[in-house]
Amino acid sequence: MPRRRKPNCQARILNAAEAAFADDGYNGASMRDIVRDADVNLATVYYYFGSKRGLMEAVLKRRFGPLRREHLEVLQQFEREAGGRPLPVAKILEAVLLPPLRLVNAPAAKRQAVTRLLGRIITEPDPRTQEILRGQRAELRAAFLKAFQASLPGASAADLLWRMEFVWGALAFILCNPAKIQLETHGACNPVDADKVLRQMIDFFAPGFHGIAAINPSKAR
Repeated sequence: MPRRRKPNCQARILNAAEAAFADDGYNGASMRDIVRDADVNLATVYYYFGSKRGLMEAVLKRRFGPLRREHLEVLQQFEREAGGRPLPVAKILEAVLLPPLRLVNAPAAKRQAVTRLLGRIITEPDPRTQEILRGQRAELRAAFLKAFQASLPGASAADLLWRMEFVWGALAFILCNPAKIQLETHGACNPVDADKVLRQMIDFFAPGFHGIAAINPSKAR
């Protein structure tokens, strides 16, 4: 049988660091444990990543970077298809929701890696981790805000940002707590059905965005 290739040095460090950050958070993660699990010395970690913060930045970029790129690709594809016209709110929401919901049907190892790390970030929001995430997500958030502003030109940025936060929060809950949703609904709601979750979330959130005009009639187009 062919021998399985051992992950390279940087990959081993990132794998060990991701597990430590997911299990113990930024503050609780031990560099000593990371070094041991990666089978390297501390100098090697600092050579590649500079610091514990640099290591966290690399972990988040590796894990969530592809998801951000997919988000932007889906949004840009929809905008090309729209031929210069503003996207409908429902289509923007689809671009927001579709890439993360695809994780539901991803291989178990990838899905669990994302949801473990995401769950830790949500339950223990370390300020340094949040700062790193905000920096890495800035382009994505700006792109979606711009799309919503084009679709709803009478809405204030604050009104749109509130609703975007509600969407992100609901999405994180669904990804991190699918078993709880099934339990609480006695099996009526199945988060594993990504297409159904997508439609339900769009049907729920789209009226909330359109309702800005009803709340602030003077801002309506």
